[in-house]
Amino acid sequence: MNAAEKSSKLHWPDQRVLITGADGFLGGAMTRSLLARGASVYALVWSGNQECDVKNLMAAGATIVRGDITDLSLLTGLCGDSGINTVFHLAAINSNTGTQPPYALWEANIRGVYTVLEACRAASPKARIIIASSREAEECFSEQSVRPHHPYMVSKASAELMARAYNDTFGLLTSCVRSDNLYGGGDLNWQRLIPGTIRSLLQEKVPVIRGDGQLARAYVYIEDAVNAYCAIAERLHRTDVRGQIFRLSTGINSSVLDIVRQLVEISGWNDLVPRILHEKCDERVDKIYVPTREKQLLDWENTVGLREGLARTYEWYRTHSGELS
Repeated sequence: MNAAEKSSKLHWPDQRVLITGADGFLGGAMTRSLLARGASVYALVWSGNQECDVKNLMAAGATIVRGDITDLSLLTGLCGDSGINTVFHLAAINSNTGTQPPYALWEANIRGVYTVLEACRAASPKARIIIASSREAEECFSEQSVRPHHPYMVSKASAELMARAYNDTFGLLTSCVRSDNLYGGGDLNWQRLIPGTIRSLLQEKVPVIRGDGQLARAYVYIEDAVNAYCAIAERLHRTDVRGQIFRLSTGINSSVLDIVRQLVEISGWNDLVPRILHEKCDERVDKIYVPTREKQLLDWENTVGLREGLARTYEWYRTHSGELS
């Protein structure tokens, strides 16, 4: 590392941060964490989500901006007028199936990315830009992949290519993050395994497993994921970090059935047996990824083990059960 790179240490109280998708699970966690670190945070919330409750983010000190990530004039004005110098682009439509019409998804996930990048190029060319990708994108770059490509997968691969193009051609400091399954308190997508199972247990219902329960993936606790995103931003001035793709994983895969059984034990319903439907699911099968590179380049590693993380998550939902639908 040269002297210029060593001297470019990021100081969060000096940062004016834009977080897109701040009303989402990761976005909300990022917003709260960066406010706690002393940053000034502009939280972009989709204007079409009128039911979004941002009172907690406002109370924490975030400046709420309602709009659309495809609105170039809005983002260019925001980046320029507010002096944005760090961007976490987390907004996206998440759909891992091929059944949803692609137009709206691609508008958000592809046009949204190049709109954010273009706004930074025009108004904040020295900003550090970290974009949430997905392990789904790996399928698009693998010659061995035989899995059918669906729109969400393609949108995330496109986002990675566009970020690299803006980095290489225009000198923007960009990086993309592929993460394994994120979990923790505050995720209100009940279709996901962990929040859905916990809600069933709190409602004294038998958890339902759609497949055979053997699908195994790694699960990253939300606080560890937030720390990884911040670690990337803090080092994005370095030549061995900028333009790169980083992967967040624990290096340990756990099956769906094991996750459900652990949550059952944590709930105290030790005699409860989940109902397994054995439905055929077109699920991505993840190879185990050990984040040695992330440890070396980012000094990042998981600090919350699965059992501890599941216990914390269960307790969050139990404590907030009266507020959740």
